[in-house]
Amino acid sequence: MKLFVILLADLLARMAVVNPGLHSYSATMHAHVALSTFPFLSTDIVATYYHKDPDLDKLSITSGLPVVAQGFSQLYPHIVPPSRWGLVYVITKSSDDGKTATFTLVPRKNGNVVRVEATVDDASATVRSMRWDYANGGWASMNEHYGLVQGNTVVVSQTGHVDEPNYKGDITATLSGYQMNPNLPDALFTQ
Repeated sequence: MKLFVILLADLLARMAVVNPGLHSYSATMHAHVALSTFPFLSTDIVATYYHKDPDLDKLSITSGLPVVAQGFSQLYPHIVPPSRWGLVYVITKSSDDGKTATFTLVPRKNGNVVRVEATVDDASATVRSMRWDYANGGWASMNEHYGLVQGNTVVVSQTGHVDEPNYKGDITATLSGYQMNPNLPDALFTQ
């Protein structure tokens, strides 16, 4: 059991420092969104994604979102970085086959999210997929693919699915045009 705890701590520690010199970034996101329930929306959007340590994130949609879907402009899962998992979640390592580890993350505070399952690549210490289970019975999932940009391991494409009681849909996205360590004021994330 002690070895298991050490291996868990080692992988989490490596996940927290994948890009030790990267503290903020912005990237252009091109996404295709398709809802399989009313309003049966299928559209391509362009957005700018912003991140600033420790856990500030913002998605600013710049084009492609129809008027009927304006309410969806604020929907983007807040992804807690691995460096903060221990503060936000009770962490259990569910499995590890030597290539891929699976973590179950239970929020320390009650809210809409009741459980998160994260799959991590052991070698690169990067999160490959996440699934959020919600109190209303719905869920969302995301798969991430990484690339090396200016010496940093960053997400270059994503696929996702949302299955909520009132809507269901899929998204595919690519991220490019990364700007590394720009000066991003905190006010940007409250607008």
